[in-house]
Amino acid sequence: MIGLVVATHGSLGRELLSSVQMIIGPVRNARAVAVGRDLGLEQVRDELGKAIDEVGGDGQGVIIATDMFGGTPANVGMTFLDAVKVDLLTGVNLPMLLKFFNSQENVPLAELVGILKAYGQQSIARADDFLQSRSV
Repeated sequence: MIGLVVATHGSLGRELLSSVQMIIGPVRNARAVAVGRDLGLEQVRDELGKAIDEVGGDGQGVIIATDMFGGTPANVGMTFLDAVKVDLLTGVNLPMLLKFFNSQENVPLAELVGILKAYGQQSIARADDFLQSRSV
């Protein structure tokens, strides 16, 4: 089973995982890492490393999902990309996480990363565009 680490500024990742559990129930192989102002880069790296070890125990791989490209969670997360079977996605959102938990057991890591990226992007919509297309 592929593991997931949601690393974000503040408690966003923890709250996203909490929302996932509210919708689909308990989840496995997932951990949030909250990056706050009080953490130095080495502390963030240590926390991410512990989380990766915790969720990646069976060797299927780990996805690090971060809130934004160029932020500390993503920048530190990228230092783990040399490790075997670790990948990183930025722009994490709730639909992306729901898709992850419905796919983590039966899709290989590289394929799942592509699916999640596309699904996360497709879930972003402007409501007015939808409403206008229905009124035509």
